[in-house]
Amino acid sequence: MLLFSKKTVLVEHQTLTVGEFNINIDGAYDNVKTFRLDVKKGKKLFVSVKSDNGVDVSIVGTDGMNKAFSEAVKDKTMGPVEIVDKGTMALILGVYRGDLAHVEIEAWME
Repeated sequence: MLLFSKKTVLVEHQTLTVGEFNINIDGAYDNVKTFRLDVKKGKKLFVSVKSDNGVDVSIVGTDGMNKAFSEAVKDKTMGPVEIVDKGTMALILGVYRGDLAHVEIEAWME
């Protein structure tokens, strides 16, 4: 039993499509999705990604620098990523223009 460790969900488990054709946006493809992660100092960040087609995944730190990156992810849990400062981090998913991926994601800190 863990009394002091608690999983805090930052992005609820969800399924989404990356790379859909959309004439209303620049480039005509919605091939990049961004998620805001409000994090606390001293915790560790984890991101779970499952996809039917490879998707690129980036975790950006509170300083705006890339903390973790993986290409062509189909089933991976990234982490632990150290959280140095309290603030906002980002999770970015992307595919090449013209590609389509159905993705399941979840992000949490412990």
